[in-house]
Amino acid sequence: MQIHDQKVPLSSSLEVVLAYTQALAAGDSQAMEALRAQDFVLDFVTQDAWGSGPLSGEEPRNFWAAWFEGFPEMDFQVTRTIAAEEVVVTQWVFTGTNTGLMPPIIETQLDPTDKTIRFRGISVYDIADSLI
Repeated sequence: MQIHDQKVPLSSSLEVVLAYTQALAAGDSQAMEALRAQDFVLDFVTQDAWGSGPLSGEEPRNFWAAWFEGFPEMDFQVTRTIAAEEVVVTQWVFTGTNTGLMPPIIETQLDPTDKTIRFRGISVYDIADSLI
């Protein structure tokens, strides 16, 4: 399966999310972008703590590019998947060391800390027309 050119059509919601999470694990924001619909919204529950809402339009692209720059070496591992025809839920663990400059994605630019973080989360993907 080629992610960039989409030469092999993705036939199921599970395949779409598998390609997306593989691109995320590889730090490939362009491949991620190719799998998102125009009305894609990135909604982090933690954004509520800062009083800001979901990210849409260019914001998800900018967020992931900054995240991958700040964590050039990372591990994103899906530990559980629940799939239906139009929705896929993944449980995952992220581990990464902040060795790169982190452009402003929430408020301000962050200098590298050389600290390793590990957190887990759940993502809910709505799928339509082979896009998230």
